[in-house]
Amino acid sequence: MRKVKKHLTVLIATALLASLFTGCSRPTLSEGETIQNTVKSVEREDEANFNPVGYPIVDEPITLRIAVNRTVDSDRKSLSDIDYLNELAKKTNINIEWIEIGPTAWNEKKNLMFVSGDLPDAFLGEGISDMDILTNVQSFVPMNDLIEKYAPNIKACFDKEPELKRTVTSADGSIYSLFRYRGSYFPNTMDTMGINKTWLDKLGLEIPATTEEYYEVLKKFKEEDPNGNGKMDEIPLILFHQMGNATNSEANFFPAFGVYDNTSYSDTTYHLMVQDGKPLFTPAQEGYKEALKYMHRLYSEGLMDAEIFTTTSESYNAKCQDSEEIVGSFTAWTLANSVGTERADKDFIQLPPLKGPEGNQGWTVVNDMRIGRNMFEITTSNKYPEATMRWIDEWYSQDMSIQTFYGPYDVMTEKKSDGSVIAHEPPGEMTYGLWRWGNCPADSAPYACFPDFEEIITPAKQQKDRDVFQKAVEPYLQKEIYPNVMFSLEQMNTLKKIMPDINSYEEMMRAKFISEGNIDEQWDGYLEQLEKLGLSEAMEIFDDAYKKYME
Repeated sequence: MRKVKKHLTVLIATALLASLFTGCSRPTLSEGETIQNTVKSVEREDEANFNPVGYPIVDEPITLRIAVNRTVDSDRKSLSDIDYLNELAKKTNINIEWIEIGPTAWNEKKNLMFVSGDLPDAFLGEGISDMDILTNVQSFVPMNDLIEKYAPNIKACFDKEPELKRTVTSADGSIYSLFRYRGSYFPNTMDTMGINKTWLDKLGLEIPATTEEYYEVLKKFKEEDPNGNGKMDEIPLILFHQMGNATNSEANFFPAFGVYDNTSYSDTTYHLMVQDGKPLFTPAQEGYKEALKYMHRLYSEGLMDAEIFTTTSESYNAKCQDSEEIVGSFTAWTLANSVGTERADKDFIQLPPLKGPEGNQGWTVVNDMRIGRNMFEITTSNKYPEATMRWIDEWYSQDMSIQTFYGPYDVMTEKKSDGSVIAHEPPGEMTYGLWRWGNCPADSAPYACFPDFEEIITPAKQQKDRDVFQKAVEPYLQKEIYPNVMFSLEQMNTLKKIMPDINSYEEMMRAKFISEGNIDEQWDGYLEQLEKLGLSEAMEIFDDAYKKYME
């Protein structure tokens, strides 16, 4: 078939801030600064080869160059070697040249693409940030009309879960990226809390239900040698503080004092909560102060591991899995993650959320655990945007979504004749996570696994176990959550100037308050310093973005 070609002139940025050249993660555009552009001519296919409905998507094969942040090694296949993606190529007549770049080189090579204008046809998976889009918006194709015309699966997702559309809609109303939805057998919380039931039974103690009862249990763990080795080597509570990561964190105790610390994946929205429809900065709340006073009480009496702020992953794991069995309580993604499967099954149980002195009881929801954006973007170098939209829409079908998130059929999963799907267990000693990331795009991809998928899917043991922990805390989940909002470029630039200093100061003072105390005496000065660093200005932005998101 004869192809009719026409030229589409697009503007490509060729100069950004110096920070982009060095791979800096916080580029900003100052007032009065300009971006120089060059004109690059892109040949675009007309409609002659494209089928708006039916298959193949194009009559004559085409090739798309898609960049993805992915390591390829002996444990992780290239996307070009994944069978169901190759089947998609046959079905659609669209071949993919995967540009797979490992995490260590990703930022540098990505920034060079934007600076030079030598862009792929699309980006897929985790790797493009809100700031990338805001500062290079002329390099991305708005997808609103393409979705309306050529993406029935995506439109159905928007209808079924409206938050998906809100999450990917930018401040100017355009959709520049697509979403990931981990809605089935995946938690919207970061951790579960475990306690040593063997020690409780040995000491004749009940499972604690309040923060005060928990304190008394930890004292017994410290003083009465529950591991029976004749040494006072027990660590009643072990935690591992990591900025921006709620796993193994003291933040899991905060809901008992009426506050929630949303340590999301975005460093601009660390520590935000919502109360009665009003966004709040958690570390400036009275409940936060009371939570830190409680944590200092545990720290000062030796009931908490003293290395909470200085430990490493290796040291933390070594203590949790010490042969002397020295740990009494912890928080972790799963119990087995900290103490190993054998000890988790033998000695530990999940501890329900503790009730605080004022009767507060809750568990924190992380706003972007289940719904994330920036999973697929079409660039202005793409000659086939309509065909590309039809191709990516296939990823949001039920079969593609299941295989992308749970694993390929006949490799990691089995689809039965009745439509049900059973996930296999990983071979040998391989972890489920390693097996999954090795055989499919996993979490770093566009797909939609809705909650009702649980009616047809039997997950692997690790996912099933984590779901049990999730269901146990669901009655206590945080009701109001600061959503995964999209800021404007001006707002983002302001936040990038303010929030790093606020977060660093808060981090330093949290460690000081927990380890040294004197919180009441220093509290007013602490709040004054947050104001000097620009907290009120930041909160105005957070409040404005929240109101627009909720409209």
